[in-house]
Amino acid sequence: MSHSSGSGRRSRRCASVLVLALASTAFAACGGQSQSGGSGGAGNADKATLTFVNAQDPGTFDKVLAGFKKKYPDIKVKQEVVPFDDLNTTVQSRLQSKDAGIDLYDVDEPRLAAFASRGYLVDLSDLVKGGKGNIAPTALDATKYDGKQYAVPRWTSTQLLYYNRALLKKAGVPEPGADPASRMTWEEVAKAGKEAQAGGAKWGLTFDQVDRYYQLQPLPESLGGGPGLTGKGLLKPDVTNAGWEKALSWYGSTFASGLSPRGITAEQTSPLFAAGNTAFFAGGPWNAPAFKDAKIDFGVAPYPMFEGGKPVSSTGSWATGVSPFSKNQAAAKKFIAYMTTDPTGAYEMSSNNIPVQADAQKKYLDDMRKQGGEFAKLADVVEEELSTSAVSRPTTTAFVDFETVINKAFADIRNGANAAERLKAASKELDSVLSKYQR
Repeated sequence: MSHSSGSGRRSRRCASVLVLALASTAFAACGGQSQSGGSGGAGNADKATLTFVNAQDPGTFDKVLAGFKKKYPDIKVKQEVVPFDDLNTTVQSRLQSKDAGIDLYDVDEPRLAAFASRGYLVDLSDLVKGGKGNIAPTALDATKYDGKQYAVPRWTSTQLLYYNRALLKKAGVPEPGADPASRMTWEEVAKAGKEAQAGGAKWGLTFDQVDRYYQLQPLPESLGGGPGLTGKGLLKPDVTNAGWEKALSWYGSTFASGLSPRGITAEQTSPLFAAGNTAFFAGGPWNAPAFKDAKIDFGVAPYPMFEGGKPVSSTGSWATGVSPFSKNQAAAKKFIAYMTTDPTGAYEMSSNNIPVQADAQKKYLDDMRKQGGEFAKLADVVEEELSTSAVSRPTTTAFVDFETVINKAFADIRNGANAAERLKAASKELDSVLSKYQR
């Protein structure tokens, strides 16, 4: 899904606050009072001004806002855009004080359980009941808590292996194939990346969202290590098994050997590839338009797996939820329905992200195929990965704490810490941090 945030989840940059307006025609009220015990209400479904807090780049919602304005000219929506790293603390702080100034907001899918369990989301099951919207059940499951639909997904996501044709050709390295049945192994990528460096590439391999769980979850999962959490409610750490230790030892070795660069952030990785400095880049399909604009002769291949392991790719992305303290819940539901379950709105919502609504997703992939070349291949790879190898992040009330601890461990391993020892330390820290959720 998201994403990753996913993303989608993209490598997100700090965005300035945007204020966009749009409006809605008279319509029967949909929805009712908050299902989370809030002090808000349905409000007027025909006329309202909504505040939408999100962490997306400028322009992301331009098309869907314009489409919604045509359909519902009396509902206005203003955006409050905050940096991705500040989103969850900002929203949580305001909802703790029952701030009615937020009507709807970005929900990063694995964080949903924590928000829903605290009563910060309205039940939106009515928007998707009975298959309404034609959204895949797996995508809906990622935004459920305790059997209820507390947000509706906008996008889904996957990962690919990009490669620089010129750098591989110069080094005499064969291009990866597009057939998922013969995808490269990570061991092969490392070897080919080293050969490309010997032929002139500055870097052999970079990961898009370096040191982030969304990007790296497939590594231990490919080796059977699981998501890193186990037990009832996924509240017990499981990051010291053989799969996790082997995968993260390999990850650390890519930096120790100079194959991958230390000292860069997630926001800097895709520009390195776009500048022609990197032989292989593991990242999402949202990067392809920027690479095209940079006039890089790139190719795409299925996401690698470990030798002896199984294919696994990241998925999940952003969803949208309604605050129980909003006075405009009916209008907020109408906007969410338009951008997630309405085929037209969901397609307008796509931007450079894969819409999760089935009709919009088909149109999105068809548009890619019409571009021909690598974009047609990219569409085929995306479709295959979503249906066969995609694995969501774990849905648990403790995800934020888990991700915080494990991302620090990833960063330390990248900077030279022994993987097995660092994962043991992370496991001990997680035992303490997650204990509060087990009461």
